[in-house]
Amino acid sequence: MPTRCLHAWSLLLLATFALLATGQDVRAANLQVAPTSITLQARQSAGGLTLSNTGSEPLHAQLRVFRWTQNAGEDELEATSDIALSPPMIELAPGARQLVRIVRTGPPPAGHEASYRVIVDELPTAERGDGGEPAQPSPPGLQFVLRYSIPVFLMPAGARELAPALRTRLVDGNRIEISNTGDGHAQVADLVFVGRDGQRIAIAPGLSGYVLPGQRKRWELPALFTTPPDGAFKARINGEPVERTLALDATTR
Repeated sequence: MPTRCLHAWSLLLLATFALLATGQDVRAANLQVAPTSITLQARQSAGGLTLSNTGSEPLHAQLRVFRWTQNAGEDELEATSDIALSPPMIELAPGARQLVRIVRTGPPPAGHEASYRVIVDELPTAERGDGGEPAQPSPPGLQFVLRYSIPVFLMPAGARELAPALRTRLVDGNRIEISNTGDGHAQVADLVFVGRDGQRIAIAPGLSGYVLPGQRKRWELPALFTTPPDGAFKARINGEPVERTLALDATTR
């Protein structure tokens, strides 16, 4: 069954809110992963992720890879053998770093890019006594597991530079839908509405999500938003420093 794609920042927020609500201490997240996304050109058969332990205790991590698709605007992950991870399980001493290879197991995709997610989970570690005796119960409180969700894009053979082609429309007057008819993904950030008077209404601050080739994604509009809008939707696409205006299609539903 496909699983929902969870981003590391959302998990951290949820864990932090839960801890604050219960009055428990927050345990530091010591696993760091770089880079935050990977693109393999057709001529490349492998790339890599570097995992680092910035804490004072050993940690264990598990890595899994999934095919990443979108259905009705929602991210879905499915098991895949298109990519292999080496090693899939690691133990990191304090201050240590480990390179994990991301290996394409078959030929490059045909037509347009193929999208995947590498899920990196920091596993909970049981407490041990000073003499190394069997594990003791963990201290009271929420022991959260940190998760990173790293996009991996495989480029097709013989492809020129791929690019998204975006169309935007309103749905039911309370949602904005961005569809991508291009052959490259669109990373949408800082989605806003700018009125003719220059007033800015934030719709999805920060990294708002991805729209994969041939797919679409929807965002809820603020409750006080009026239609038809008197202004323009804007966002930063694929890290562009300048906002892109997202022209609305005439058709709404």
